[in-house]
Amino acid sequence: MKDEFAPRDTIPLSLGTVVTHPEKLPELVHLNDPAATVFTDFTKEHPITIGPDVSIQRAMEKMKNSGICVLLVTDEEQHLLGEITADEIMGDKPVRLTKSNGMSHSDITVSMIMTPAHKVRVLEIEHLRDARVGHIIETLKALESRHVLVIENGSIRGLYRAGQISQQLGHNIMDDEMPAHTLAEIVHSLG
Repeated sequence: MKDEFAPRDTIPLSLGTVVTHPEKLPELVHLNDPAATVFTDFTKEHPITIGPDVSIQRAMEKMKNSGICVLLVTDEEQHLLGEITADEIMGDKPVRLTKSNGMSHSDITVSMIMTPAHKVRVLEIEHLRDARVGHIIETLKALESRHVLVIENGSIRGLYRAGQISQQLGHNIMDDEMPAHTLAEIVHSLG
């Protein structure tokens, strides 16, 4: 094997060499800025995924640790099975499951309350070439959602998140715009 793989030549590291990092999104954006300035691109950032058989308690821990309120639910081959949000975990569906099935909250899995893939609404990246931040905000409001996935050639390419857009705009884009549908959303809006 020694003859098959010869070592490569090395050189001394120059002083002042910089470390390359992925392109950072701008800290402050405006409604007329290109939508790409608020896009989470999965070719540059790893998506946060979870398996369908994981407990919702573990899913919530993963959300807290990653600072994101939506997880993509995938199988072993990374096929999208659906998505799960913090609002779904903290909403009334887990409570109904514990009461109707007599199961413990810790026994509830992601697959029991996730939104299945066939119900997930997505944007096609080809339709976003001329889109502005304001277009994405209005799309989120029309969907009554805090995020929307983006596909390209049959694959999930990334997503837009209301939290990230709000942070980059400097104000909450969802204030007084979306009706609360669950107790968790009502409590969140009051806090």
